Amino acid sequence: MNVLISSYHMNLVLDKYLKRLKKNKIKIDKIIRNPSVKESELIKIIHKYEGVICSDDEFTKKVLAKAKNLKVISKWGTGIDSIDYKYARKKGIKVFNTPGAFTKGVSQYALGMMLNLSRKIIDNNDSVKKGNWKKFQGINIENKKIGIVGLGKIGTQIIKYLKSFNVVLCGIDKKKKLNNLFMKKRVKILSINKIFSYCDIIFLCTDLNKSSYHLIGEKQMMQLNEKKILINISRGPVVNNKALIKAINKKNFQIGFDVFEEEPINKNYLKILRKKNSIISAHNAYNTKEEVDFVHENTINNLIKGLKN
Repeated sequence: MNVLISSYHMNLVLDKYLKRLKKNKIKIDKIIRNPSVKESELIKIIHKYEGVICSDDEFTKKVLAKAKNLKVISKWGTGIDSIDYKYARKKGIKVFNTPGAFTKGVSQYALGMMLNLSRKIIDNNDSVKKGNWKKFQGINIENKKIGIVGLGKIGTQIIKYLKSFNVVLCGIDKKKKLNNLFMKKRVKILSINKIFSYCDIIFLCTDLNKSSYHLIGEKQMMQLNEKKILINISRGPVVNNKALIKAINKKNFQIGFDVFEEEPINKNYLKILRKKNSIISAHNAYNTKEEVDFVHENTINNLIKGLKN
């Protein structure tokens, strides 16, 4: 069986799994692109393969239409928004992922951004390393109003971590009916606009779908000010990039962004995002050894299972 490994993450550790793949009579080809493989490249070669291990590579309808032999797509990670899932299922292609794999790592990273921005930790560090002794004043988290947009696994985990901070918790999730007693008791449900006007710190935790694409635009962000913090550890296109840049130019709110609509970041946007009131990273909130190792194993297991069944 021929398998394409287009996952950048999987290719980094592939040597560890070569014996197992060979034992299961799996021959592999590799494409190594960071961060992802584009539709135009996949269309030309996908007909060769029975299986695929991918990351956020563009497995669009056009690609899958050419995949005449494809039986299984094993996604490295959780989100499958880069795969035309409905069309894959229509063609009888099995699609696997690792749901909830990065919940704790991403949630802890989000809290790290909150603490860094609220207490100016990076500013303090940079100042001292430059030979200065400047005092940067921060804010306490206690009694602040915290908004959670997306009350799935990550949003719920952030709420659990925030429990000891004695904060006012607010949230919204279009998909969930919020039957969970824990959520009902601890979270005040507000509209998206109310969260942006009312809350001091806002976490974006929603997955990417038709209703969440550009969910956060100019209307929401223009309600922010220098006392507010916006953290995005969901998916880049949840926030409209142009609206973000426009708002940052007009307002002085703080951002902690791990994901962007265009990755890597457009150089023109990067010049603006280099402001001191931001912490930005390269879609890396998931990256803890424990959870990454688990996803490696599960992704290989899903591939083999999918090819056998």
